[in-house]
Amino acid sequence: MLTRRGWTVGIVAVVLVGAGRFFGIAELIVLAIAALGLLTLAAVWTRTRRIRLRVARSVQPVRVHAGGVARVELTVTNLGAPTPVVQMTDPVTGTLGARLLVSPLGPAEQVTASYLLPTERRGRLVIGPAEVAVADPLGVARTSIGVSSPTTLVVYPATQTLVPPRLFRGPEPLGIAADAHTLQRIGEDFYALRDYTVGDDLRRIHWPSTARLGRPMVREDEVPRRSRVTVVLDTRSSSFDDDRFELAVSAAASVVLACATRRDPLRLLTIAGADTGFVTSGEGLAQVFDHLAEVTTSGLGSIRRVIAEATAATSGAVVAVLSGAPFELSRDLEIVTAATRASSTVTVIRVCPAGGEMGRPQGFPSRYVEIASLSQLSGSWAWAQAESVRA
Repeated sequence: MLTRRGWTVGIVAVVLVGAGRFFGIAELIVLAIAALGLLTLAAVWTRTRRIRLRVARSVQPVRVHAGGVARVELTVTNLGAPTPVVQMTDPVTGTLGARLLVSPLGPAEQVTASYLLPTERRGRLVIGPAEVAVADPLGVARTSIGVSSPTTLVVYPATQTLVPPRLFRGPEPLGIAADAHTLQRIGEDFYALRDYTVGDDLRRIHWPSTARLGRPMVREDEVPRRSRVTVVLDTRSSSFDDDRFELAVSAAASVVLACATRRDPLRLLTIAGADTGFVTSGEGLAQVFDHLAEVTTSGLGSIRRVIAEATAATSGAVVAVLSGAPFELSRDLEIVTAATRASSTVTVIRVCPAGGEMGRPQGFPSRYVEIASLSQLSGSWAWAQAESVRA
């Protein structure tokens, strides 16, 4: 393919042909033929270059919270004859990609380069496949060679450090009152065996079954229902603009992270109908954050159905992250109040526009947190949890 310089040479050649014929100057036609011949030779040169490169890409880490540091390291190895200077492009979702110049490499020689990835917003970034552009010495033609496969980086939402939500302190057959400072909740009754996943407590490995099956097995006990936490995320497109929805997702992710530090079984529900089921750690928790990294608004779903499902499925805590639209909020809070049972502890986080705070609704029985920015979440959340203790 021709470069910008090559297209310029081609256009000049056409102009020279036209001028030569119009003015009857043979020398101009000769120059045009020479220019076209140069383009042909450059194209043949780039097509016949035998460049064999292997590119190994490493992304560290493969999952990062928004605003964190993620780095790509490329190792380029020459598998063939000596190479000229080549330009390598490593595409990155949402950007122009990284463009690197690779110095001449001898046989079996390698070079390493690195660059930082943009992590300002949550989402899934696809890096690659890398391409090497081979150009002729005059820079009028070039060809691209794919030299690697793509890699994925998942950017989780930005979060704030929160204290875990206080849990229901009522009667329960499997245990006593919940303690917000308990680091880990383990039931007393044997429930099942399952395969070990990264992040599981090594003390829970069931060694007889591990020896019999030849793979690590984890003892899973019945978890008291009072220790479960359900996070409900409002995803109605009528409720949010882009910035406030990002704030809502970050608030939900902060609550999930707080529950994970206490190893509470937690579940994520969205108004659109997504349901992760209860997870505690390892790959299950990673799947919750993966969903939060890519969740979008939708016109589907019923808040009444989801709130009812959340409060009925757990006797622990329910945290609902709702919109700030005043015309919807009053109705939503009525739904939360109607669905709340004595066996559930409900906290509502309202995401409101800057300057749109309305304060705790009169007569609302559950905990209530209002935020217009992520920096407000930690203090408002801690105050709401402490208020429930005083009450």
